[in-house]
Amino acid sequence: MNRSITHLLAFALLMLAFTGCKPNGTPAKIEVKAWSSFMLPTDGAVQPTPRSLTTGPHDELAIMDTAGRILIYDAKGALLRQWKMLDVQFGKPEGIVWLKDDRIVVCDTHYRRLVWFDQQGRVLHTVGGEKGTGPSQFIYPVGLCKDPAENLYVCEYGGHDRVQVFTRDGVWLREFGSAGTGPGQFQRASGLVWHDGRVFVADAVNNRIHIFKDSGEYLGLLGAGADGKSAIPFDLPYDITLGGDGALYIIEYGAGRLSRVSLEGKLLARYGTTGTGEGEFATPWGLAVDSRMRVFVADTRNRRIVTLQL
Repeated sequence: MNRSITHLLAFALLMLAFTGCKPNGTPAKIEVKAWSSFMLPTDGAVQPTPRSLTTGPHDELAIMDTAGRILIYDAKGALLRQWKMLDVQFGKPEGIVWLKDDRIVVCDTHYRRLVWFDQQGRVLHTVGGEKGTGPSQFIYPVGLCKDPAENLYVCEYGGHDRVQVFTRDGVWLREFGSAGTGPGQFQRASGLVWHDGRVFVADAVNNRIHIFKDSGEYLGLLGAGADGKSAIPFDLPYDITLGGDGALYIIEYGAGRLSRVSLEGKLLARYGTTGTGEGEFATPWGLAVDSRMRVFVADTRNRRIVTLQL
């Protein structure tokens, strides 16, 4: 083999390593060092399913389930405590965040409000509770994230899809986005994450991820092609978070898979397909990543939490 061909092959291999793609253009598989799963404790005779996840300051894991419970696990997986929402007669909550002072904020979806809890499950205060489209009113709030100042970004759906922004104590600041299929519009905004002055919002039914400035200015779509539309094929992206490796992790409810995407919008790798076994998910609903690069997935229809050690 002559030197020029050797150099070309070396360059091709370098580009493949850099892009994370296989030679046929499909994304690489996310490398998982270890896979494990566990089921939540029963609620009477019922086996609840997980919906939403978040991590605490010491890699604790907070889980919300279809029994309307909040369950707190330590970093080793031991259940520390649990409590129930104020009421679950009309529906179960989804969307949770853990504040630095150990308060936990929850989107009480079907009661159209945010609820602040202490670590023992005592209600500290609420915001909302009235159906509407004005400031601090909600239809169905479902997604929640925070910025370094712990301002809260809440996405909702139900015909007036938008993101509302509050202080950590619930004072309304602003809103952005609307319902629809156009730029900056949502059909079931379902999850979001803040990074470096930008908010990435999972627009589930439209199968795309929007990018906004945290001030509300619309910036475009993650991975937009020349036509301005998403060039990344998503299938009902339900939740999104940021890993310690600087990449975005997106769980896809429809495809039963986890996607890893760069902040610049390049699809890097994927993991999973629809099913019930190892490496498979069934209508996964939420996810979280801790400081040890463990990805936790609410594998909802399989009634389990899946842990992927990356």
